[in-house]
Parts: sequence; structure tokens; C-alpha cells
Amino acid sequence: MKIYTIALALAVVAPAVAANGYEYNTNVTSDYYTTRPAVKSGAYKTTTTTRKNGGYSNSIQNNFYYPAPQGTRATSSYEVVPAQTTTTTTYSSNYNGDYRTRYDDRSYDDGYVVREKQTTTRTYSTQERKYFLAHPFFQPLKGKFGSVTDFAYAENNFKFNLGDYTITGLESDLNTVNHAPEYIYTYGVSGKSETTQFLVKEDFSYGITDTLAVIGMIQYDSTKTKFKYSDGGDSDSYSSSGLNLFGIGLQDRFVDNDEWIAMISAYYQHQKDTANTFIGELKAGYKIDRTTVYGLLRAGYTRLTKGNIYGSYVEDGNDYIMLAYKTDTKDIFQIEGGLGAFAVLNKYFTLNGELIYGHYDWHEQLNIKGAIGWQPGDMFALNLYAMTSLYDSAKNKNKKFYVLDVNPEQYPLDPDGNVLYTDSAALYEEGDYKIKDYNEWKIGVQAILYF
Repeated sequence: MKIYTIALALAVVAPAVAANGYEYNTNVTSDYYTTRPAVKSGAYKTTTTTRKNGGYSNSIQNNFYYPAPQGTRATSSYEVVPAQTTTTTTYSSNYNGDYRTRYDDRSYDDGYVVREKQTTTRTYSTQERKYFLAHPFFQPLKGKFGSVTDFAYAENNFKFNLGDYTITGLESDLNTVNHAPEYIYTYGVSGKSETTQFLVKEDFSYGITDTLAVIGMIQYDSTKTKFKYSDGGDSDSYSSSGLNLFGIGLQDRFVDNDEWIAMISAYYQHQKDTANTFIGELKAGYKIDRTTVYGLLRAGYTRLTKGNIYGSYVEDGNDYIMLAYKTDTKDIFQIEGGLGAFAVLNKYFTLNGELIYGHYDWHEQLNIKGAIGWQPGDMFALNLYAMTSLYDSAKNKNKKFYVLDVNPEQYPLDPDGNVLYTDSAALYEEGDYKIKDYNEWKIGVQAILYF
């Protein structure tokens, strides 16, 4: 009667921003920023925006910012127009007083002499554009690479009450029942389950075309689960770490014009010794000045590779305690939808917020996520983010718990005080527990590169 137990990583339940997004540029007129899609070089438009600052005229042409005054070399890494040499001819007149005297071949008989002067100047024109790497639609162009290195800390916790349970004695192979359960016992103990995880996740993307990119991902995580009990008993805890998540996917930005942008993505993820997951995502946004408002729809299917139970789990050698979320299943389904907004604050800082409601196989959750991005240059950005659950339907749900105690030191008693199952190699408990509340939160920082 051996039971296999599965505990899914927090990264599957509360994913962060993946290596997807949009190659965005900034149209700047001094302190004024807008977001527009990038255009190919050679496609020229009439100047669409002109704004005066300090007596100089700054203009936007072909979605590029042209600073003023001309003749001042801007410190931008996107200088795509070479220096131009201009020859200017000026004329001045001077009265000679003697119409017969000729100063040059442009003098006139009326006594006025016209002198010619040529001046050579070099002017520079810069095209300054910026790719906001923290944008939710960022994606590398053809032949370009994108990298998102995510450092995060996450926690899942809930309080619980242990209820009635039964005890079964097992033989040494842990499969043969030695004694059928005869009595129902009651714990009457409450506690708290805490699962914490530190992770480092790398998403690496490459632009196959300007709209299609391939993504690979790998994750190292260190996870610890602890059960604390209200009766003062010793806590139970279990830790594990390693390279536990691998994945590959494709994303296609199939709509991108002056007003709309849309992207579809598909991923495969393998969680070591646990599960295989397939995720599909659709995002669509509307551009309003320097803000993009978007909606998203994400669906996932997970197939357990070991056992038929998943939940909060602690083991010690062959012993374990499992507070199960769902039993007798191999398939896990989840779907979520939400709204988000991305705003450019200025040339260096951005904001991003999302409100997501999802069905996660055994419970529903409403969560909120916010992020602030800092991009000092063209190829590097930092994105600090945090998320937390606002509502979760897990509260007051009744679930199953399981305990396996190999080589027990204590044995149960019958109602008359007689010791039971003393010839058993292990004791197996199965009972009910109630979730009093359920919370999740996560905080992290992403280092983003584009080259």
C-alpha cells in the first residue's frame, strides 16, 4: 500500500515574467515620451511631432528623435545619420566710390562691389531610439539575442486543522496490509504549512525573424517546506535543491501597428522527477501615447510523471507527511486571464502592473503584480517586481492528509487501552484536514540583456 507523493514547485503556480516582450522605441521631444512600433530604416515619414524647448525646435521623424540645436553632437549610441558637410555662400555689397575701379569680377559700374564668401560647416543628425527591455511584448529581432536572468524568492503558506484519521499496519514491503483499520482517531491539532523557494531562472531567446523567436529556459531552485504545530510538538521540515526546471518554446508577435500589438506563445517545461507541463499564452495590447494597455489569456496542462497525488510534502528518509491538494489524478489543468498596463515614465524608468484571476486545478486565485524597470543603456535593464494573492478559494476547503511512519516507536491504542499493530513494519495514516487560509507571494529582480 505504498503511496507516491508529489510536490510541485512554486514556479509553476506563480510564474514571473518570461523572456518575452516587444522591441520598443521611444519617441522623445525633450521630456516628452511616447511609445510607437519601430520601423525599418529607409521608410521615411513627414515630421509628425514638433515641440520647442529653449528656443530650439526638436522634431520626430520616422519615429526617431532629432534633438536641437543642430551642430551639437548628441551622445546617443543610435547615431545612424553620418556627419554632413555643407558649403554656404554669402554675399555682401560695399560702395567703392569709384565706378571705374574693379575689386573683382562681380563689381558693378555704379560703384557698388559685391564680395563673395564661402563658409564650410559640418553638422550632425542623430536618431535616438530606445528598446524598453522590460516591456511585456519585448522580443529580439532577427539575428538578435535576449536574456532574462530572474532572481526570486517566493512563499506559499496556509493554516490547517487536522481532523479524523484511520491507521493501517503495513508489512516490510509497505504494500501488504497487516491489519485492516478498525478505529477512527482524532488529532484535534492545528498548524501551519510554509513552503519557501529561492530560484534563479534563465530565459534565453533568439530572433528567427523580426516577429518569431525561440526561447530556452533553465531554473535552479532551493525549496524548503515546514509544518508547524499548535500543540508545541517538533516541526517537520524538508529541503531540496538543484537544476529542476528545463523548457523550450516559441513566441510570435503577429500584430504590430500604430495602435495594436498581439503575441502568441507556446512552451514546454519539464520539472525534474515531477511533471511535464505545456503552456499556451495569448496577449493583445492597445497603445495609448506612452502606455500600452493589454489583456492576457494563459492555459496550462501538466502531466505528473511520478505518483498520482500532489500537495505540500515533507519527508525524512522513508517517512513522510503529505497535505494533499488533489488525489487520484495524473492530470492538472490551469487557466488564467487578466489585464495589465505598461507605462514609460521617462527615458530611464518604466512601470508595469497586472491583475490576474485564475483557476489552478483545485482552487481559484486573484493576484496582483507590479514592477518598476530601470534601463540606463540600450542593451541592459533591471526590472524589480513583486506579486501577491488578494483572494484564494482554498480557504475552508477540506482535503486529505497522509502519514507514513516506518519502524514506528509508538503504536496506537484501541478504546480499551490495548496497543495495536505492534508487529507492523510501518504505520500508515489517512485522514482529513481543513485549510483555514491560503496565501502566496513572490518578489524578484530580473537582469535583462539585448545584443
